[in-house]
Amino acid sequence: MRIEQSKEADWPTSPAGCPPPAPARVLKVACELFAEAGFHGTHLRGICQRAGTNVAAVCYHFHSKEGLYQAVIMEAVRRLSDQDEGLVVSRHSPPEQKLLKLVDSLLRKLSAEGAWIAKLLARELVDPCGKAHNYAALGLERGFVLLHGVMRDLLGVGANSEATRLHALSVIAECVSYSLAGENPHHPFAQLAVCLPNRARLARFLTQRSLGALQWERAKAQVLTPGTGI
Repeated sequence: MRIEQSKEADWPTSPAGCPPPAPARVLKVACELFAEAGFHGTHLRGICQRAGTNVAAVCYHFHSKEGLYQAVIMEAVRRLSDQDEGLVVSRHSPPEQKLLKLVDSLLRKLSAEGAWIAKLLARELVDPCGKAHNYAALGLERGFVLLHGVMRDLLGVGANSEATRLHALSVIAECVSYSLAGENPHHPFAQLAVCLPNRARLARFLTQRSLGALQWERAKAQVLTPGTGI
């Protein structure tokens, strides 16, 4: 990975005409590099080069490489757990509409400026940092709880708890996977779909696919329930 030397003048300025402060620049660069290369593959000097600062400044604000990594994790957690304005729906809305909103919200958080979060989530599974006490995946807890509630509503009374959790987890896994594929359009995996749809169409597809699986699960449960006469 080629590291470009950065200067304050290279960074977008605030409305007041000032570049972002050094800690903000360091955190932004660290989010991208830790997601790309992992904890062990990322070096403070590389972060400093791209952020236009020095190791002493990084240690002053974040104490160490481990401290900076934890700041990156907490930034991912914050973004994933933030209330999404587009997610606001009435509690009386149909569960199908709630599911679509949840899927669209998660895809939004994992794409564009948040694409590094999807990479970080995947990297945590294959290359975890042994000293880390937190994981970016903790930010998915709120979304998982909301998805679990919707799945339970769709499966009906007496829904199998394990199936409900697995359906919720499958939605999250698919959103992460498709977000990663969208960032690597030339990868053979992404090219299998010829051209990935935009976020809105993808959200509808994943919602419909999930609803179909839930309908099958509910029908199976009704057949196996004693007293149905079957």
